[in-house]
Amino acid sequence: MKIYDVIVHNSAKADIYGIVDFLFANLSQESAYKYLRNIGNEIKSLSVYADCFSESRSKTIRSIHPHARRMLSHNRRWNYVFHIEDDCVIVDRILPSKMIIQ
Repeated sequence: MKIYDVIVHNSAKADIYGIVDFLFANLSQESAYKYLRNIGNEIKSLSVYADCFSESRSKTIRSIHPHARRMLSHNRRWNYVFHIEDDCVIVDRILPSKMIIQ
């Protein structure tokens, strides 16, 4: 089993900041922190599970990177779009699931 380093691209960081703003506006502070910990843990899990996901056929996903893969979040609300380069998993974007079309 190969273990990758996980790198979060600036565009994915911007997506996270948007999620943070939304969470703190709509949830209690404790719930928002728990939700963000779950997102962080899911992103970290790509270091081990990245090879389990095949390259996406979705035009939306492939428009981000030609060899993009996606992992659906635990609550099915987010898609972590990433690609693998050498020994690194690069998280390119975090998109709401409703934005993903064929």
